[in-house]
Amino acid sequence: MVEHTVKSFDDEIGALRGLIAEMGGLAEVAIARSVDALVRRDTELAKEIVKADARIDALEVEVDRLAVKIIALRAPMADDLRDVISALKISGIIERIGDYAKNIAKRTKILVEMRTISGPDAALRRMAREVQVMLRDTLDAFVQADVAKAEEVRQRDFDVDQMYNALFREFLTFMME
Repeated sequence: MVEHTVKSFDDEIGALRGLIAEMGGLAEVAIARSVDALVRRDTELAKEIVKADARIDALEVEVDRLAVKIIALRAPMADDLRDVISALKISGIIERIGDYAKNIAKRTKILVEMRTISGPDAALRRMAREVQVMLRDTLDAFVQADVAKAEEVRQRDFDVDQMYNALFREFLTFMME
């Protein structure tokens, strides 16, 4: 990270990164908790996850507000502008991850009333763990401006897609039976 002559500019960029890190941490926890609620059929935990999503949403609004302020008042150039725009995009993606976790939690309430499918719990937990690690690694790549690490995470996305497809096929087979 480049140091600027105006310390408050560095502080604002740091605050933006901090908000992204906080959002990422909350999304990571939301993924783990939503899968746990689903596997254990824990409706109370599911309710907590749905409520907790509001914090991720509020942080996205804060990122947007701070990014617009930085652009309007600091007129960042080159790398700084890329950082601010990246933070805007990343916050939107993390917010969507939080929404996915919330949607899993909402499905838990419905699935409690259905017959249990034995078998996919371990695969579901493994896929959720990999997604959590990918999210953490992605945020690390952003903070460290590590292009190689970001590319490595992108390559691992294929593995998660394969896990998802295998689970989908398993559920489809169960429904057909």
